[in-house]
Amino acid sequence: MKRYFLLVAISVLLFAESGLTQNLSIQVAGVKRSCILHVPAEISSPAVVFVLHGMGGDGAGMQNSTQMDKVADRENFIVAYPSAVGGKWDYASTKNDYTFIKDLIDTLDARYKIDRNKVYVTGFSQGGGMAVYIGFQYPEIFAAIAPTSSIGSGAPAPKKPIPIFLTFGTNDMYPVATFMSAVSSWLEIDSCPSAAVFERPYPLSNTRSVVTRLSFGPCAQGTEVVVDSIAGGGHEWPMNTTTKVNNSEEVWAFFQKFSLDRTTGNLPSNKPARKPLVAKYRSGIIQFESGGLENSIHITDASGRSVCTAVTKNGQIAFKRDPGLYIVRVGDKRGIRTVKMVVPE
Repeated sequence: MKRYFLLVAISVLLFAESGLTQNLSIQVAGVKRSCILHVPAEISSPAVVFVLHGMGGDGAGMQNSTQMDKVADRENFIVAYPSAVGGKWDYASTKNDYTFIKDLIDTLDARYKIDRNKVYVTGFSQGGGMAVYIGFQYPEIFAAIAPTSSIGSGAPAPKKPIPIFLTFGTNDMYPVATFMSAVSSWLEIDSCPSAAVFERPYPLSNTRSVVTRLSFGPCAQGTEVVVDSIAGGGHEWPMNTTTKVNNSEEVWAFFQKFSLDRTTGNLPSNKPARKPLVAKYRSGIIQFESGGLENSIHITDASGRSVCTAVTKNGQIAFKRDPGLYIVRVGDKRGIRTVKMVVPE
């Protein structure tokens, strides 16, 4: 028997070929709670993305600022924009916020037969903190989390590894060191390699971008930790693709790689298997075979010390180091690959 009796009332706000937007109200512990839903026109066992607003906000404001509906219509997943009581999420859940979101999942499953292996949560500011808290509390429910401008300070460690995508600006109200300290703890939770693959600028195709991407992986149980750091960025959900990124697109691109039934960091794909990566060293040049023309490179020595970060040009980079064994990590849109390389005497 469910712990709380649900009274569900749905009023249609908008219906168009692009999808259906609804107001969903449910009773949780005697309190009426509300959530805006966006359901694409054509869905089949859809994924669900929860988007949590910041302090003082609400679901409608988050829907407007993130424009996640546009991504959902193209990719055919459901977006849920729940509202907190009084505009403030309760990390301790004395206001039954955890129960509220879990009951929303049950309601969506009953109505739309969702894919419960693909339920995700993201959020901005205090909503980002709530995404960390509820994701860490229920890693068996959420396949991945994506806090923006927040780290969920004090969240108890999850019972198992969970994929995490963080976005923050270097001029946020919180210092860069605070964000990176949280990242360090997440790397321990997910048993990730300490060295990241750097992409600067991100994406490589936009030379005006002020975004640096750090990708840590592969990690335990097919997880990954990815960080987008925005030089000069503030306390924001970035949407400007001229110099930054569309964070809604980036969040979904991260989410869709993961499922609760994952065995690797990427979901099964119909793409042909990639040929093994080969890194050949000769006369101060590393030539990469079976790699793209532009990939991000991060190289460590045998002790794990970082010695080089670069972007390949025509499949190669300059590398003049002492003889020895090196670990080369190559990152591209399909993930991170690692190969050993020897610089001869």
